[in-house]
Amino acid sequence: MAAATLEVALDDDLPVVTTPWDDALSPVGPTTVHDVSAALDDLERLQSRINALEGEKLLALERARRAAIRCEPDLLAGEQLRVLNAGTSRQHELARRAFVADVATTVHVSERQADHLLETARTLTSSGSATLAELCHGRIGARLATAMADVLADLPDAQARAAVQAETLPRAATATPAQFRSFLRRARDRAHPEPFTLRHDRAARRRAVFVDPAADGMAWLSAHLPATTAHAALDRLTTAARTAREAGDARTLSQLRADACAALLLAGVEPSSDVRPAAGSGSAARSVPGASDPGEAGPGAGESAAGLVPDLADHARRIVPRVQITVPVMALLGRSDDAAELTGHGAIDPGVAAFLTAGAPSLRRLLVDPLSGELLSTDPGTYTVPAALRTYLEARDGTCRFPGCTRPAPRCDVDHTVAWADGGRTTADNLAHVCRRHHVLKHETRWQARQEPDGTLVWTSPTGRVSRDPVADPVDLTGRELVPPDPVDTAPDPEDPPF
Repeated sequence: MAAATLEVALDDDLPVVTTPWDDALSPVGPTTVHDVSAALDDLERLQSRINALEGEKLLALERARRAAIRCEPDLLAGEQLRVLNAGTSRQHELARRAFVADVATTVHVSERQADHLLETARTLTSSGSATLAELCHGRIGARLATAMADVLADLPDAQARAAVQAETLPRAATATPAQFRSFLRRARDRAHPEPFTLRHDRAARRRAVFVDPAADGMAWLSAHLPATTAHAALDRLTTAARTAREAGDARTLSQLRADACAALLLAGVEPSSDVRPAAGSGSAARSVPGASDPGEAGPGAGESAAGLVPDLADHARRIVPRVQITVPVMALLGRSDDAAELTGHGAIDPGVAAFLTAGAPSLRRLLVDPLSGELLSTDPGTYTVPAALRTYLEARDGTCRFPGCTRPAPRCDVDHTVAWADGGRTTADNLAHVCRRHHVLKHETRWQARQEPDGTLVWTSPTGRVSRDPVADPVDLTGRELVPPDPVDTAPDPEDPPF
């Protein structure tokens, strides 16, 4: 489509200027779902072209970088005495700064972003050619290619870099950036030649807290912490928020989590012009900085039942946070170096896992046959999922099984792919974790799901577009493939479940 020339109206009395694409955006006559599908086909083609152009951009950046190295003297003020007297490394640094600034002003990004773009281009052209080829052919996006480059740059040898690409690229075409980063973390942990414990100790020394500005008087507070600490903190905030909601607080879970976090961090701070109570919180969230007055809050924010939750911070302190980890028993016995798995995150340090296991108030055993890896038998004739099967499904699925969703499996519903009311059985090949949002989508819209024998869910959209969600790598306590338990036929459960 040719570019349109837009005219700006300087007076309200002037007629509205139409653009050449108005007719295309508002077709005459009835439309059907096929029109939706055709527009999505166009979107898919355009995204592929954008991906390919991003690959060409990286190639152009690398050509520019190599050319800049060959003509470094031309980038410097050679007539300046300070430059003439500078050492070789200083001259290289000055030339690089000049070049990075040139790139930044060319593509209108910060110099830090320009530097990252150049490093991405250098990494992919030198050791990520398989990834760069996928990008240039339009099969993956720039965000996935950048995530791959960041991991490859952190690996010490070519063998590890090749292993990571071989393991993750087959899933890149259908993965979201968040999913792909999860795949990359796991692959990197497996391929990295340095022991996990040493890498974790080094990373833990870089823990920090950051504040980034946001619009409308807001800011983002983030912390870089060991994964078990971060997930435990989130669990405490989430449990406190849910309890407050059940007690009648009208704030959303997100608002309550944020208010609980602020209340915990600022306990004992007296309100001032910069530290004020949260909107509609009563005494439930004192000393929350930057919060709005009730009249400025969004819908429902000022409707909390003050007094039902006496003090959000005090309530949160009484909550024991929970994290779920899976530890191979041989690793606990010191007979293997297999990493433990933190649900919703990935691998964690075995020493941390052993420490948490030693202090755990309860343990769930995943008992498997030492030869076949088979779990205990389960009952397909009941709607309720038996504990052994649920444990297997959590290990198999990892997250919600809707394409792109990363909500951890323990926070999802276990859904019968073929509904129980339609004759679906309570077996591994008819069950999958689906978060509540996508559970409703499956049962109350024209989205449909079909499960293949290997656990892959095939989703079909209302326009007929098909997306596949393969199973995650199963957590295996035997060193062999984890297989579902054999079903045992019994009489149907009289319960009449909703799905």
